[in-house]
Amino acid sequence: MKNMSAQPQYALSEEQFDALREIANIGMGKASSALADLIGTTILISVPQAVCVPISSLQTVLRDPEVVTAGVYLQVTGDITGHATFIFEVNSAHRLAGMLLGLPEVQLDEVTASALMEIGNIMLSAYLTSISDFTGLRLLPSPPVMAVDMGCAILNAVLTNMQELDDFAVTIATDIYDPDGLISGTFIYLPEPGGIRRILEAIGMG
Repeated sequence: MKNMSAQPQYALSEEQFDALREIANIGMGKASSALADLIGTTILISVPQAVCVPISSLQTVLRDPEVVTAGVYLQVTGDITGHATFIFEVNSAHRLAGMLLGLPEVQLDEVTASALMEIGNIMLSAYLTSISDFTGLRLLPSPPVMAVDMGCAILNAVLTNMQELDDFAVTIATDIYDPDGLISGTFIYLPEPGGIRRILEAIGMG
């Protein structure tokens, strides 16, 4: 049975949340650059959100939790365990896979799923490497997996993979998009309980 606590194990100051947003901004900058290099187009990112939310409200970090999406997920091991996922709207997933494969139109089949997992793996690895370089902590990605479902269902699947589960979680979410509005998605990093504290301690904000 997963450990549940009625209150957050720690409260974060606004300065600590600011530090988490800055780390996320650095990581997403690297991830978006990796994606731009891969598909040959400009990729922009929103200001990262770093918030403490009830697990029951985790889906509120998504723009529309009920929309069918394509999610690329991996587990994070090393000094901090956790979970990371890119959730793309289906049309965006089609366009990304098409750009990588050099095809004007694609469907979500085995080939495009493989392309999307490659995109997700490159972006997530760039994100984690950037944070590792900044904090000195080892963050190691597992091989990615992909699912097509409503965004809220994909997040629920992530939660079932967590080794421990508090009633509250600190999550970092960032939207990515292109200038033409043809690609949009949300990146979510969800450390296991205690992981955020380790990150803050590593940068002298613990």
